[in-house]
Amino acid sequence: MIIDERIIQDGISVTLIAKLIERHAYEHERFSKLRRYYDGAHDILQRKQTSKGLANNRIVCNHAKYIVDMTSSYLAGNPITYAAAEGYDIEAVKNAYLVEDVSRLDFEIARTMCIYGRAYELVFTDDASAPKSAIISPEQAFVVYNDDCTHIPLFGVYYYVTRDIDGNVTGAVCNVYTDCNCYTYESRDGSFYNMELTADFEHYFGAVPLVEYINNTERQGDFEQLIPIMDAYNLLMSDRVNDKEQFVDSFLFLNNIEVDSEQQKKLRHEKILMAMDPDADAKYLSKVLSESDMKILRDDLKEDIHRFAMVPDMTDVNFSGNLSGVAIRYKLLTFEQHIKAKESYFTEG
Repeated sequence: MIIDERIIQDGISVTLIAKLIERHAYEHERFSKLRRYYDGAHDILQRKQTSKGLANNRIVCNHAKYIVDMTSSYLAGNPITYAAAEGYDIEAVKNAYLVEDVSRLDFEIARTMCIYGRAYELVFTDDASAPKSAIISPEQAFVVYNDDCTHIPLFGVYYYVTRDIDGNVTGAVCNVYTDCNCYTYESRDGSFYNMELTADFEHYFGAVPLVEYINNTERQGDFEQLIPIMDAYNLLMSDRVNDKEQFVDSFLFLNNIEVDSEQQKKLRHEKILMAMDPDADAKYLSKVLSESDMKILRDDLKEDIHRFAMVPDMTDVNFSGNLSGVAIRYKLLTFEQHIKAKESYFTEG
């Protein structure tokens, strides 16, 4: 989030914080949808039955999770190594990282970044004054930068509402982090406009301790642009199963054959039908299923998902057989470049 630095030359007001939170709240729906898709709660699950008696299978093929897990594991699955330029000693930092198991934290940052397009790390000190880090959800945090070419972080905001045991909102809390101080604001009615300053202390880090990691320049998740294709794939697979189910439950059309209710029950059980009329005929009414056409469409959609996500499908036949190392590296070239771009933003954070 970018603002004119002159706005805060007289301090950060409660009204300014509340307005920035309102701006950030516009993205809550988008963040929620991205999280839903990663968790497997795709829109296909909300599809209603069009007619009573018709099959309504709702199949989720969670490519979103596959894409995120593949990229985040490749980026930060192996512990990240930390080194300093000549003349700098960071042994104290590295020791603090070992105590905190920072490799787990790095992986969670990478995964969150791939889902939401951004991730936030809050650096703080515990009761023993030891430095610690925590992941903050992008739905509850943002960093404000100045509007010139440097985009220097001015302050970070971490906010949330408090609730009672029944889920009713009982208040609002907002922590504002500058390069030297942390300010805590609270309200008892859940409104960020009615907050009052309740705590103010120095954090001694010398920089804004809420760090933003971005996934790309657009701050988009790895699968965000592919949601329509994934929806189409889910729909295709669901309808494919629906067609199979409805094929089994097809209508039996009888021509010049008359049966009563008892005979119908007997027919369903014994599967035998007799007719004396030479013009009698019986056949099922069903749609003609073209499995080959369905497979072509399914494979095309699946290929587009992996191509545009720049994440290879490791189950593809192209990765089987006796491929040389050069051939495999060529197939992974786009994926490697994709990860290198992520790595540059991750390193900056």
